[in-house]
Formats: sequence, structure tokens, C-alpha cells
Amino acid sequence: MIAGRRVETLMEDLDGRMRLHGTKEVHVLPDVRTTFQLFAAHLRRVDAPWSYPPHAHAMFELNVVTEGVQRFAIESKTLEQRPGDIAIVRPGERHAATADDGKTMAYFCLHFQADDPLLRRSLHALDRGLYPQGSEVERRIGPAISRLIELATADADAESAALRMRTLSAVYALLAALAEEPQPHRRSADKPAQAGGAARLAEAIAGRIERSVAEGPHGEAEDDAILRIARSLGYSPSHCARVFREAYGMSPRAYRSAVTLREAKLLLLDPFLTVEAIAAKLGYDDPATFSKQFRRWTGMSPREYRT
Repeated sequence: MIAGRRVETLMEDLDGRMRLHGTKEVHVLPDVRTTFQLFAAHLRRVDAPWSYPPHAHAMFELNVVTEGVQRFAIESKTLEQRPGDIAIVRPGERHAATADDGKTMAYFCLHFQADDPLLRRSLHALDRGLYPQGSEVERRIGPAISRLIELATADADAESAALRMRTLSAVYALLAALAEEPQPHRRSADKPAQAGGAARLAEAIAGRIERSVAEGPHGEAEDDAILRIARSLGYSPSHCARVFREAYGMSPRAYRSAVTLREAKLLLLDPFLTVEAIAAKLGYDDPATFSKQFRRWTGMSPREYRT
């Protein structure tokens, strides 16, 4: 008996997939194969006048005011944030912040990068703008943000494993709440590429990119792989790129690079795999080329990443 369910034989094949024989009932969680990075999460207090210059980056950003008033500009739109108000910035969006009322202002900010396709699509589907205190979005994600602020201000060793795991737990609770955000706050009504067949096409492209990387080298260049995927789905590469960018916030080529980087990081966790073997598995004929590309992506070599 397994958790009240009769399973006569439960075993795995060499690929780690379950084989169930004589099963009456089984409930299985989805496979999760992802990487996540959290950057520069901090709580900051400033005295006005204060400003942070316009900039853009390849990460999502969440910014919430905890005291005072902040003017937060995203692209051409300026938002007035008061305590509890949340602004979400998507990758590549230019943004800036100012406090100019002569009083103290405090905010909590975090940057994160996630490669999970469904999560990225959910985040890109959110309206660009302000989620004021008391709004459904703020009520949904507020507890996780409060927990992160509590962890940021705790008198604890920032390098401790316990604090890192508590931080990850709070961040994933935040992401889960964002991903479950109800439909009225989505952009699908205004963006046709988010609905119906276009959304399914974007998912199909993402799925085939994932499989093309996971199944190993095909002896083809990255652009050729994207072209092959577009043709196999019966659409032009330009149409696929347009629909995919609307759904995931990046080109299919950039997504394939992100998936390859994720696979590289996961493979590097296996101490029994050499860098040469990993390079070959990811389709690189020359391990040095893989190492150079990995350094471009991460700022460190594969061997440095392992240490």
C-alpha cells in the first residue's frame, strides 16, 4: 500500500520514467525541471530628493513601497506608489524611480529570472502597471512579500543554508500566487496572441524547443533548429517568432539559449559527467566553444560554476 492506494509494482526504467504494473489508481505530480535565480533583493530607505536613473535589464522586477511616496516610471507611464502598492517590471522594460516630496521613502525590490515556460507566460500576461494596496493582486501576493521583507531584515547569517531555503520558499510562494492571478488582470483581452490558437502555437514551439535540447545534438545550428521547428508546425519563422515573443517575452532563439543554459547548469550538478561529455550532450563539437558560451551567459566557466 502506498498512501492508501494499491500499487502492485512500482519501478523506474533507465530514463527515470515510472513503469506501473497492476495499478488501480495513481496520482502523479508534474515533472519539474527548472532553474531559478534571485538577484539583489533588498529593503532600502532614502531621504527625498532621491532618484534612480532609467535603466533596463533581462530580469523581472517587483517593487513595493513600504513608507512614503515613490514615482515609478515604466516605459512612458509614471505610477505613484504609496505603502503597499506593487509595481511589476518585465524583462527589457525601461524603468526609473524618484522620491521628491522632501520626506523619507522606503521600498522593497527584488529581481528574478525563471525559465519555466508556463510561469513566464503567466508573468508576461499580467497588466503592466500598478497593483495598489487592497487590490486582488496585492492581497494575493502580499503575504509572500511581507515574508520576504521579514527575511531581509532578520538578524541572520545571509550565507546560512536555512535562510536561503526560507527565502526560496517565500519566493516560490510569491511566484505561485502571481501565476494563479485571475483572468480580469490579464492582457488576453487586448492581445490576440495570448488567446486561442496563438497561445497553443507558442506552447507547441516551447515544447519542441525543450525536446530538441533534451534529446541531444542534431548536428544543426541554432537558427536551423528554430527554422525546422517552425516548418514542422506549418508556420513561417517570422510568424512563430512574433507569437512566441508575445507569449514569452523573448524570441524562440533566446528561449532555446535559455533552455540550453538551464540544461547545462543541471548537468554540471552531476559530478560524474565531465565538461567534455556535457558539451557533447548539448551539441557542441568543441568543449572550448561550450565553455566560452557558458562564460558569456553566466560570467564564469563551467568548472568555476561547479565549485
